[in-house]
Amino acid sequence: MSDHDTARMTTFGSSEVVATLGRNPTRRELPGEPPAVHLYTPSADPSGMGVHMLCLAEEYVRQGRRVTLMYWPNANAERLFVPAEERGVRLARVPHPRDSQFAACIAEDLRRHPSEVFHVHVGTGRENWDGARAAASRGVPAIVQTLHLPWFIHDRRKRGAALTALEPVDRVITVSRWQRATYEKIGVAPQRMVTVPNGVHPRASSPGRPAARRELGLDLGRPVVITVGRLTVMKGHRYLIDAVPSLLQRFPDLVVVVIGDGHLRRALEHQAEQLGVTHAVRFVGHRADARGLLDAADVFVLPSRHEGMPLAALEAMDAGLPVVGTRVVGTSEAVADGVSGRLVPPGCPAALAGAIEELLSKPALRQQMAAAGRLRYEQLFTATRMARHTAAVYDDVLARAAAAR
Repeated sequence: MSDHDTARMTTFGSSEVVATLGRNPTRRELPGEPPAVHLYTPSADPSGMGVHMLCLAEEYVRQGRRVTLMYWPNANAERLFVPAEERGVRLARVPHPRDSQFAACIAEDLRRHPSEVFHVHVGTGRENWDGARAAASRGVPAIVQTLHLPWFIHDRRKRGAALTALEPVDRVITVSRWQRATYEKIGVAPQRMVTVPNGVHPRASSPGRPAARRELGLDLGRPVVITVGRLTVMKGHRYLIDAVPSLLQRFPDLVVVVIGDGHLRRALEHQAEQLGVTHAVRFVGHRADARGLLDAADVFVLPSRHEGMPLAALEAMDAGLPVVGTRVVGTSEAVADGVSGRLVPPGCPAALAGAIEELLSKPALRQQMAAAGRLRYEQLFTATRMARHTAAVYDDVLARAAAAR
């Protein structure tokens, strides 16, 4: 069947999609033109991974690349990705990976809008669901996949699914060194992987402490701890709430602000009720202005059970906050223990409370760690640096593909 033989026609979302079959390779770029890129995720809740993709997309647009951000449309993804259109990023909505039209729709989009790089973004890889394979069938020269979480699943079938999903991938990017080690342990060849730490854009503006506290209804004199993240088991909010009664003994007017939403919100609110700390724990839900609200905090806390490379910690460092985090994959590389913050064992409310208490009681130490964190962000974790190193991965894969022809 030729490239123009129509296999089926359907309407998906608001766009008419003509799905065709065929294996004609995408066109080469013009001399001197940077390779065009498709950034794709199958995630129903892209969250930090989606922010990572947006950072790449915006940096690539500045470089003069043609960038397509491809995703399965749902409320979470639409809220995150739609504003990128105004910044020059093309959006492509495709069906759920389990939809029978999925592969054909990806192929058709690549036929109409060719790219030399198809860059998949997933958590652990097992949810790839053949996005990379669909792009490979179109002859895309470079298939790259970023894994955003460490491998912490013990099910052998899921491990097999993850390894199968990686078969068409030319290069695997991990976002931290320790995360990379978890994939080596399950059989991903070290030479297939490269580590590119996450990065974020600097804040566009800083409202300052008085304005941020007014927005949250907080007095200037109260000690304030902030955490930002989805309310899921992985993020470990329960341990922070468990630490609050101990902290209130030392700081009776303490406020813990929880920014973010998720399926555990009601359970966490109930936990606060049971502990009698509802007056000290404020759930404010998803906030588009979360980075500005960081100015209200004295200390940022990330009590996660698992992480890849937490963007929330990087954003806190950019905002000039000391970070109390857990000694888990990713966070241990983002936060320099004793320099830009404190690291404690995961799942340990007492240790969490101790680290928070130390920083709240020592303003000079807070300021010292805040300055060190800001410098660490500028040197290691900017979006520009991340995009530059990621583009180098593309160039290497494309060069190897050209040499093999």
